[in-house]
Amino acid sequence: MNILFVEYPHAFFSQQRELIKAGHKVWSTWHTVTSYNESFGVQIMDFGFWDSWTTENCQPLIDMITEAEIDTVVCGIPWVYWLRDKMPEGVTFLGPTKAAAELETNKFGTRASAALLGLNVIPLVAEGRTDALDLTVHTERPCVLKPKDTFNPTQVIGQDDDEEMSEICDMMQESEHYDYYIEQFLPNMKLEADVEFIIADGKWAITYVGTMKGEAERRTMNVDDAYGPWMSGVTLEPLPANIEEKVKAFAKTFLDWAATLGGNYIGTLDLGVDDNDEVYWIECNVRATAFNCLPCLTSGDDFMTALTSDPSKYAVDYSDWKLTTIVSNINNDPRQEYPYALHAEYNVEVPNCLLKDGDVYRSYCGAVILFSKGDLPLEFVTKLTHNGEYGVLSL
Repeated sequence: MNILFVEYPHAFFSQQRELIKAGHKVWSTWHTVTSYNESFGVQIMDFGFWDSWTTENCQPLIDMITEAEIDTVVCGIPWVYWLRDKMPEGVTFLGPTKAAAELETNKFGTRASAALLGLNVIPLVAEGRTDALDLTVHTERPCVLKPKDTFNPTQVIGQDDDEEMSEICDMMQESEHYDYYIEQFLPNMKLEADVEFIIADGKWAITYVGTMKGEAERRTMNVDDAYGPWMSGVTLEPLPANIEEKVKAFAKTFLDWAATLGGNYIGTLDLGVDDNDEVYWIECNVRATAFNCLPCLTSGDDFMTALTSDPSKYAVDYSDWKLTTIVSNINNDPRQEYPYALHAEYNVEVPNCLLKDGDVYRSYCGAVILFSKGDLPLEFVTKLTHNGEYGVLSL
């Protein structure tokens, strides 16, 4: 098969490698695919950043699909769900429908649907339009400002962060306005649960459940943010068994409904858990996580079968596997040299999110997340951290 991934940065790194091992040809539209990804055989189909794509200007991309004889397109970005109707004859499109895409793109509507399903949602503080936004009147903090149905960033407002609130207000007065809502930051939130799932052919499967350790502190600004995306200061760990059961039951209620909206895609649910072990809705992403660190423990062919018709093929037991976050210790430098050769020496799976600069490998996001069956070899960790350039956030 010739498979094109329309993706966020490095979202399908492990799956793409398994597909290439199985003999398939793989392309990515992510415009900053690096020579590291290319060293595994991933080819780039550069059509620029997806936020500039429209139904009117996408014909050159469709021509590239035809020229490369692509037979399957995996759409990992909900904002371009409409590519489904642009595919050349005979090309299979695997991605969300319009209704499924809105699970992420219409946060406010999905929040309302979650409430109608009987799921706990976090109380609203306010809603309105950003041209009339005055955050200084909101005394319930910390809180979270979110766009209702547009592609704008979520803003977390700390307990006593008047200066940041003023900066956010000023920034929003200078940008294109949109409808927003503000939620409380979940009171007494002790952890954030991450539920990875796959939907295909009206069926679903949960593929991973864990806690994003450090996320609650990062969101409330109680710790310094390391450079880069969430994985710079956050690591994934198993949930306590009693909480995992509650989280899975919560997710099942939502996924039973979400699957009726159609589509073939990987997604994530972010759920909050408070001190009373009550589970609350935070959001749904209709895509694999950017800088995705989770391994693909199935073959490439089983992954495609799961995404096409049988999600259970991708539901693999992770209980023997461990995720370890390795963080740069030198000014959180995202271009620091990384000792890549150690992976071959100790038979440790290579990570996502590295840069390859000639024969030198560098960390790309301030941190890398490694996965291993059981603990990492002690000598591997010792050599990785011996000179102080890298430290272990979790073991």
